[in-house]
Amino acid sequence: MIAVTAAAGLISCANEDKKLTIADQEAAIDSYITQNYANNTVVRRNGSNRVILDSTSVNIQDSLEYGDSLYFYYAGYIFTSSPSTLFSTNNSTVAEQHGFIVSDPDYSVRKILFNEGCLVNGLENGLYGVKDGGHYLILFSAQYGFYDSYVYNIPKLSALAYEIWVDRVIKKEE
Repeated sequence: MIAVTAAAGLISCANEDKKLTIADQEAAIDSYITQNYANNTVVRRNGSNRVILDSTSVNIQDSLEYGDSLYFYYAGYIFTSSPSTLFSTNNSTVAEQHGFIVSDPDYSVRKILFNEGCLVNGLENGLYGVKDGGHYLILFSAQYGFYDSYVYNIPKLSALAYEIWVDRVIKKEE
């Protein structure tokens, strides 16, 4: 009985530690945006923060919705107090700037059919509403990323940041 109670206590403490980590990440993201992008438009959607880096796309009417096709370039970073370690990109300039070397790089534009569940939640929520030619920074806590899973070269409970360059959005046929 004591062992069961102790195990339950440890699980409870671990869950509280994760909640505190996520709260700290969200506070760090908010602080980073406030300090570095005070004059930029920020769109917040379901735990994701999208900073509009290039305002030339703001006047474009159509934006990405579920069922549309999205063509884009990206750079994915682990976020500590800022986007830090690059973990993936299809942008050759970014790869070169960061000394990011992979054995078989593919720097072609990425194409996805944008549907619910097509990407990790934070990225999906951040991309919803992007426009042709837009340049964005999407930031979110581990809760909306890979959470408690170690994926590729991304540690568990990592907040993430994606720099996104939208090549084009193709609206679904009505």
